[in-house]
Amino acid sequence: MAVWDWKVIEKQANAALGKKADDVNASRRQAHAIGMQGNTAQAVDMLQKHLYYHPKDAKAMDLLAAFLVIAGKPADAIGWSDKALQADPKFLAARYNRAVACVKSGKVEEGIRDLGMAVESNAEYREIAAEDADFAGITGNARFKAVLAVPKME
Repeated sequence: MAVWDWKVIEKQANAALGKKADDVNASRRQAHAIGMQGNTAQAVDMLQKHLYYHPKDAKAMDLLAAFLVIAGKPADAIGWSDKALQADPKFLAARYNRAVACVKSGKVEEGIRDLGMAVESNAEYREIAAEDADFAGITGNARFKAVLAVPKME
């Protein structure tokens, strides 16, 4: 697993924005780096501003949803995940993050459905979800267990 130096990433994003103020990727990366350094509120603010200028950036919508979950606002996160999926229906990370937001909002069955869709499209999400603390409260749920079960070869 790679270790990310978020301070370095923030500096790189700042430098890219210094060269081109409307660099979509650098703007998103800057907010991501700030959030990963523990300043979730600032990351949320930055991503909301970013989306004002780049309203079709599904990656930023998904990132905003993830930080809203961290900030304890999973219901708001669901809305941003929905927007990300409207912008890019095949965006699996947004589907996975929507599952997390749903579970955190008490919409367990809806979250399991979303997780199932993510796992069906990419089996790696099975392993990720098995270790994700966000799903710790539903590990005993039979449908959750079924989604995480490795299909048997016939």
